[in-house]
Amino acid sequence: MKAKNFKLVTMVFFSVMCFSANPMLKKHVLIIGDSISIGYTPYVETALAPDVTIDHNPGNGGSTLRGVENIEVWLDYREWDVIVFNFGLHDLVHKDKDSKYDVNGTVSVPLDQYRENLEKIVDNLRETTAILLFATTTVVPENSAGRNPLDPARYNEVAMEVMKKNGIAIIDLYTESLSIHPQNSKPGNVHYTPEGYELLAKHVTNAIQQVLENKH
Repeated sequence: MKAKNFKLVTMVFFSVMCFSANPMLKKHVLIIGDSISIGYTPYVETALAPDVTIDHNPGNGGSTLRGVENIEVWLDYREWDVIVFNFGLHDLVHKDKDSKYDVNGTVSVPLDQYRENLEKIVDNLRETTAILLFATTTVVPENSAGRNPLDPARYNEVAMEVMKKNGIAIIDLYTESLSIHPQNSKPGNVHYTPEGYELLAKHVTNAIQQVLENKH
């Protein structure tokens, strides 16, 4: 009798272990974005492990110009459960004739082109079965090279119009960054300290968790 019970317990144990280790049961999330998302992605990955795998597009996603050119490559013909994406900081940057950051130079991607490019990117993303989440562009501090502090709000307004039109939920990192950035960055720098990236990651993590829970 004891041998039978031991055999039954052993079978249940290995069944549970196989179920837990089955990679097909994991959720797969793709994060597309620039250096800001590169900074917070490791914290999102740690927070959601081991049930969710996190991938980021190779390198810096740059502006919507780069996004339009590379979005299909980044999707990699894989089945994603959630895709978090952002474009903005590299669209609103100004450069001089030598391509150096200069707030008095020419903007990289004007608002009307930004809207058009976002629409193209969204069209590609909607061909997937993933839940889409757009993360708003984070704050630009005073004296930031090549960037106007007023521009994130302008570009986010256009982005949110595009997302609303397409039924895509928003992760409002811009609003969060207004309070996170001042205490977790260097003057005139759009980037964050590790603590700052971790704080941003919490909002991204919560959004991903919520949509995955609602998916079932």
